[in-house]
Order: sequence, then C-alpha cells, then structure tokens
Amino acid sequence: MQRLRLAETPALVPQVELAEAEEAERQERFPVGAAIEFADLEEHGRAAALDRLRKTEPVSWVRALGGWLVTSHPLGRNVLARTSDFTVWAEPNLVRASLGVMMLTSDPPDHERQRQPFDEPFRMRSVRERFEDRVSARVERLLDSLAPRGSCELIGDFAAPFSIGVAGDILGLSLDDVPKIQDFYEAFAGAMTYDGDPEPQRRADAARAAFNEILLTELARVREQPDGSITSAVTNDPATELSDDAIVAQLRVILFGAIETVESMVVNAVLLLLEHPEELGAVQAEPSLVPNAVEEAMRLIPPVAFIERWTATATALGDVDLGPGEFVGVSTLAANRDPEIFEHPLRFDVRRQNARHHLAFSFGAHHCLGFNMARLQGPIAVQAILDRLPGLELVEAPEPRGFAFRRPPELRLRWASVSAA
Repeated sequence: MQRLRLAETPALVPQVELAEAEEAERQERFPVGAAIEFADLEEHGRAAALDRLRKTEPVSWVRALGGWLVTSHPLGRNVLARTSDFTVWAEPNLVRASLGVMMLTSDPPDHERQRQPFDEPFRMRSVRERFEDRVSARVERLLDSLAPRGSCELIGDFAAPFSIGVAGDILGLSLDDVPKIQDFYEAFAGAMTYDGDPEPQRRADAARAAFNEILLTELARVREQPDGSITSAVTNDPATELSDDAIVAQLRVILFGAIETVESMVVNAVLLLLEHPEELGAVQAEPSLVPNAVEEAMRLIPPVAFIERWTATATALGDVDLGPGEFVGVSTLAANRDPEIFEHPLRFDVRRQNARHHLAFSFGAHHCLGFNMARLQGPIAVQAILDRLPGLELVEAPEPRGFAFRRPPELRLRWASVSAA
C-alpha cells in the first residue's frame, strides 16, 4: 500500500491561555469586541454588530469567541495569505477534530502533498469538459419531479440531493443514500462551533468512522475495477504519495465542500433573488447575470461564514501585536460587507462588478479546491429553477443562521405547477 511521505511533522500549536488580568486588559482595550455576544456570530439578523465592530476595532478581542476576530476584508485576506505566521496546525482546531488531518487542516508543505493529486481534475477546463452535462442532467431530473408538485422545501427536495448527487458524480462514489450522507455532514458541521459543548464532537467522531467504512469500500472497488473517476485516477496513480487512509481523509473534506457549500450557495441565492424582486427581474430579463447573482449571494450570505487560524509565532496584524498560539478567526460575513471594498455593501446587486472578491471560498494556500466546480453548479441550478418553476415565490423563509456555515434552516417555495418536461 502506498504511504504518504511527509516532512518531519511539527508539534501541534497549543492555544495560549490568558491570565484573568490579561483578559480583563484586552476587554478594556477592545470594548466593542467585549460587547459581542455569540448570537451575533450565529444569527444573520444580528450581523450589524459585526459592522460596528469592523468600523472601530477591525481586529478585536472577542470574549464570546475566546480569541481575536478579524472583520476587515483586507486584514482577513492578509491572515489567510500568511501561512508562515498563521497556522491551521493547532491543538484546538475544530475542523481537524471533526474531519481529521487532511489538506484543510495541514500547513505547507504537507498541505500541497495532500492536495496536489486532486488539483488538475478541478481546474476550470477539466470541470466543464467532464461535468457540465452531468450537472445539467441531474438538475433537470430533479426538476422533472418537482415541477408538477407546485411547492417544495428547497433544501431537502432539491439542494441536498443535487449537491450530494453531483459530489458522487465528480468523485465516482456511490452516494445514493442522501439522508445518510446529509446526516454525516450535518454532524461534521455541527462540531465546528466554539461553544464548549462536547456532544457535537461525539456525533462527528461516530459519523467519521461510519463514513470511512463507506469510502474505504469505494477505494477497494475502484482499485479492482478502475472507472475513470477522480477517485479511481488518484487511487490507481503510481505517482500518488497517499495511503488509502490519506485519500479517504481528502475525500471527506472535498465532499464536505462539495455538499455543504453548494447546498447553501443555491439556497441562499434563491432566497435573495426572491426577496429582491427588482434583482430577480433583472436576471430573468438578462440570464447572463445569473453567475454574478450567485457570487453576490455568496458575498452577502457566505456559505462559509467563519475561518479559523492560530498564530504560529509572534506577529502583528493591523495595529495589534499578537503572541504565539493566539486564536484568530476571520469573519467572512463581516469581510464581505466591508465598505472599503464593496460600495453600498448591504445592497444585493446582481450587477456588482467586484462581487467575486468575496472571501466565501477563502484565500491563499487553502483557497477552496472545488471553487470552479461550485461556480459551474450554482448558476446551472439557479437558472434552471427560475426557468422551470414559473411564478416562484417564498412561502416560508426563516432567517439564515449558522456560526461556521450559514443558510436558512429551511426554504419553502411554491409556483404554478407545470407538467414534467
């Protein structure tokens, strides 16, 4: 069996523990951050608190988070770009605890070794040539079933089976049990919240063990019967320096992004379009605006609302000096509302010229591997929904929420029912 050849792995960075006096001093220096409540980081309707924080303390000590929070777009990009100063290789990294050691929770050069085998298949040309027809076909099959009904709950009836099904198509995996896969990833996402509750981590551990069995079986299958899929190509490539366990670890996070991000991207875009009739009218009159409308939706309601890092060494960020082992969170939600970068940032504008400058796909070395795939899937799905479901309107749309991953918990729609195409 092939084995991952790693450089000497450094010890995990421990998170610094503050003395009571030092924490009190930070709260006094950063009073706006001290007033932030955890609900401000979870509930979309309370995002204005992050706007106030960015205006006065763009790097602030937030007691409710137990660390530093970055709300400025330029400073957020700075954190994500500086892999020598800001690390993911830390003891309390909840993404690592939930999903395991893999490309998203490793620093260079190990990060590159884990990611490299999957890079080429996710480039734009390869994505379009290999998957555009499959994505369109899957969307049409789902809408053939939905269109005659006249109503649906978009997450369960469309977005989840769409994102999970396409993820399986991309990687050549049999992911037919949508509720089971959805349960796995809800367990993984639930463990990525810094609220001190140990129960979500227990559920994530159980989900990871069960999912590993499925993925290892898939690897054995493609090794015996190569099928041309990405998983088969990586597993059977003699140049791959990954063990089966390491391949499975990368598949877990690739699938997580392909499912969680795409599901939320589609739901949030449909929500914002239906909440803004003028913008909906614009994309209906000019379908070429749909891709930018999806980017703008990702800016305003980012599927990934929070990205975590730790200081690998003493460093400066803005006008704040940070010691080693400091927890630093980047609020992509706040960064994407930064008026320094986005004019009238709270406006949903499908014609916004720099909508793609959002940080929902992260930035730097850990920029989302599947961003080209997401940018293919989102517009195809949203365009088809608008085309196939005439008179589409909201029935029930609870406010988006989520600390690490953000979307409404459900989205109920209705339309003038039509016969299947």
